[in-house]
Amino acid sequence: MKVKLHHFAYNIAPNSLELVLELLEKLGCTLVYREENARWCMIQQKPIPINIQMIETKDKPISIEKKINTHVAFLSDTPKEDIEEIKQWSEDKSIKFRQDGWSNKELWFDLPDVFVNFVIEIIHTSIIK
Repeated sequence: MKVKLHHFAYNIAPNSLELVLELLEKLGCTLVYREENARWCMIQQKPIPINIQMIETKDKPISIEKKINTHVAFLSDTPKEDIEEIKQWSEDKSIKFRQDGWSNKELWFDLPDVFVNFVIEIIHTSIIK
């Protein structure tokens, strides 16, 4: 069998797609596919050939205990500083923000009124070295 991984899909709150796109652009991602006014899109962080699909849904957010087990993870040399930058961005936009981590090198944040079934993790590059 010759199959190739193409994308992951995550759910976001209604009317939040443009906000999520703005956030993901801050994290180095770019929009790779969206039909006109569709309320879903595909983003990618080149050169990695895997897409993340963001889909607006009316589903209620799952509990944080479940959310943290489903995450989009990014590598960074400065995860604490990056989380602080996102926190400031969310405050500037009046978006509820929460953060925690599994260690001082494995951090995550949530926008609880936007992310339905996932959080974003930012981990220190030393984790994979």
